[in-house]
Amino acid sequence: MSLLQAAGISVELPPGWDGGIAEPTELEDGAVRQSVTHLASFPLPEQRGDYGGGAVQRMGWTDILIVLLEFDPASTAQPLFRRHGMPRSLRPSDFGRDTLQRRIEGHGGCQIFFQESGRAFCLYVVVGSYVDRADLIPTINQVLGRVRIS
Repeated sequence: MSLLQAAGISVELPPGWDGGIAEPTELEDGAVRQSVTHLASFPLPEQRGDYGGGAVQRMGWTDILIVLLEFDPASTAQPLFRRHGMPRSLRPSDFGRDTLQRRIEGHGGCQIFFQESGRAFCLYVVVGSYVDRADLIPTINQVLGRVRIS
């Protein structure tokens, strides 16, 4: 297992998994792009969008992509982020075919907004096979259980 750690986020990746954590960066207009974490059961491309664009197209039916997209800390006051604590136990019923940022035939997705440690996040999970999502849930929950946010 390898430890991935940056931007106050850490996770022990299972063998064979790939991941990356992009630190917050200031944009040209002065806005701040908060951290973005990508965790995948397959090799991630160097260039990918916040919600995994460029990566999800490479997924096989047994693959998983987990994204933690951070929002401005002031977002914790918004109703969308009222849930406290990152979900660490997903169920097959949490996934849908229409929950994807970009619809890809066969894929399924789950999107949950929450706050933890005074930080606002979107947890976005994509599975390569919506039909077989129940088989992938134990692995997803195992990885989610290893994520720490400080």
